[in-house]
Amino acid sequence: MNLAIRPDIPTWKEYMDRTDLWEIQYKMHIEIQSSLIPGVLVYEIHPGYITDFRSGPSVVNPFIPKIGDIKLAIAWMIHDVNYHGFLSKKFSDQLLREMLEHAGIGPFKRNAVYYAVKICAGSHYNTLDEDQGPIYNHNKTLVRMRWLDKGQVLKSFNGKKLKIKAP
Repeated sequence: MNLAIRPDIPTWKEYMDRTDLWEIQYKMHIEIQSSLIPGVLVYEIHPGYITDFRSGPSVVNPFIPKIGDIKLAIAWMIHDVNYHGFLSKKFSDQLLREMLEHAGIGPFKRNAVYYAVKICAGSHYNTLDEDQGPIYNHNKTLVRMRWLDKGQVLKSFNGKKLKIKAP
């Protein structure tokens, strides 16, 4: 796996005094070359994007950090992004496992996370045009994603073009 992140040290802060959500402060550019997915995934995540990094109960925090170092935080955040529908659930989960390996998470823990999201997180995966509630609908407008292979765009999403039905 190759991972490039700009800025080198991304920043986030707690979202509205909540301890379970963080808001991205500066535009992030992330490029991922995975051994499982052909080509290069390019993400631009704009300020205001809200993430919970690693989902799940706080009881596992000592074993599998909620945020962790930069590589681990990016793995959690990209998984959140992809669960908005930017990649299929299958690719999203496989990419998370590979990114956890790249972040230095051992095989037992990364497989535990992988199977937990594969089995239990299906209800949290949505397509881009589904209404996911105010925070997530707003998040989708703050992400630009391109999937490049051999210089050609295989897939491209611009969050501003989403067609979300009003309640």
